[in-house]
Amino acid sequence: MHEVAVAQQMLEVIRRTLEGRPPVRVRVARLVLGQLTCVDPETLSFAFEVACRGTAAEGCRLEVERVPLRVRCTACGAEEERGDPMAPCERCGDRRGEVVAGRELQLTTLDVEEHGP
Repeated sequence: MHEVAVAQQMLEVIRRTLEGRPPVRVRVARLVLGQLTCVDPETLSFAFEVACRGTAAEGCRLEVERVPLRVRCTACGAEEERGDPMAPCERCGDRRGEVVAGRELQLTTLDVEEHGP
């Protein structure tokens, strides 16, 4: 279950991002997640919730933006969404293609609430 490792890495990124700053509580974390990562958003949300316990991100809501697989056909240049990177091009039928979207796994923004005066 690599969702646990992803959740732990996200928490480490949050920790490093907040390091040396005034105390805050992380309210929302936004993640861009590509189809090819094979990360289940529900499992990741649960793992992230557990990983955040006892940290500045405890109770943080994880918002996941799913990115579908997009492939550019190397034969005709058509760019299209596909369920499978090896599926034939809808325009020309060629199976060769370059993945242009769907591999993303990026923590993009954090909404925080400052503590204290």
